[in-house]
Amino acid sequence: MAPVEGYWGKQTATIDWCEENYVVSYYIAEFWNTVSNAVMIFAPLAMVFVGLKENHEKRFLYSFSAITVVGMGSWLFHMTLQYSMQLMDELPMIWGSSFLVYSLYMIKSKPDEECIPLQVFLVVYCVLVTLVYVLINAPVFHEVSYALMVISMVLIALRIVQTMHCNVMLFAVSLFTYALGFLLWNVDNLCCHHLRYIRDQMDKSSGMLFECHAWWHIFAGFGTYMALLFA
Repeated sequence: MAPVEGYWGKQTATIDWCEENYVVSYYIAEFWNTVSNAVMIFAPLAMVFVGLKENHEKRFLYSFSAITVVGMGSWLFHMTLQYSMQLMDELPMIWGSSFLVYSLYMIKSKPDEECIPLQVFLVVYCVLVTLVYVLINAPVFHEVSYALMVISMVLIALRIVQTMHCNVMLFAVSLFTYALGFLLWNVDNLCCHHLRYIRDQMDKSSGMLFECHAWWHIFAGFGTYMALLFA
């Protein structure tokens, strides 16, 4: 029987996902949910180096950096299941999304052109969400706040597709992969009992095959990465 407590001690996070804790490693609470974040860490990080080398616009450098920060925060959260690390996962999702919203909105802008009103609005939104979430500590509030950012990105991207000559296939792939990840995230939440039963019947070598939250990281990370390439 796997220990309910491992290297990081008793769980203090408000959320514990479907993956059984400390099954694969004594040092990593949710092993597959942790290592799956590598997609969100290294792919955008590589684009930061490419962007610096090729002198890309700052909005892209900040956006790719934001994805990496989200991936690192998620890695720490799932590795430890500590509340402080949970905040390092969830709050960067809000702030990082603001960079993506801004990058998409400014797609028609000239290099180094800025939109100060939008910058102020996004900063105020992120600050308010941060303060309220820390005070009320309700995961649903975070999920709704993040969903509003995602919906904003999709609507802006749809407007771009309708009004500009762009790579529609790239947008479609990014939207489909992110939506698939979101579907798997919900499956992980709603069907956890069934997923655990299936995993119990399978050989341990099956790894993360039915770890749907880990697949959410992979597909959502890939979809976000492709969305930035589209922008």
